[in-house]
Amino acid sequence: MSVITRRLSYAALALFVSWLFLIATIKAISPEPDYSQTLPEECGEESLNCAGFGKWDHRTDEAGGIVFEGSMGDARDSIREWVSDRDRSKIVYSDNDTFHVVETTFLLRFEDDLVVHIECSEGLTVIHGYSSSRIGISDLGVNPKRLDSLMSHLDGYGNTSNQC
Repeated sequence: MSVITRRLSYAALALFVSWLFLIATIKAISPEPDYSQTLPEECGEESLNCAGFGKWDHRTDEAGGIVFEGSMGDARDSIREWVSDRDRSKIVYSDNDTFHVVETTFLLRFEDDLVVHIECSEGLTVIHGYSSSRIGISDLGVNPKRLDSLMSHLDGYGNTSNQC
């Protein structure tokens, strides 16, 4: 093995070990919130690392909750379908009206939280969404885009009945 090849191998190994250390550090300083008992707080007015629609209205075009064209069961199925179609997303908690989804970024493995809450209001299925980064002061626009994707999916998932 030549000297140059050996040095490149050592540099690649050092880079890989540094990347692993960075990933471990990110995991250690960003513990997973538990949304099985309580829903997230509202985003701070000036916050750039979270977004929401409905009860968490912040940094999205949709001010209110989305009136879903179908039952609560249809809404749950639609949300599960949307999550399964996304890379690096998994449902870590769900019940009859709340989903907690964790989405992991590709390279640095940052974990972002998405909470989707479904409710029956005046006979209509209404969906609220919240997305936030666990660490940092900015999400670089990822959270509003994630919610836009969810809202687009929910709009395209039709049913003739609006009843809960």
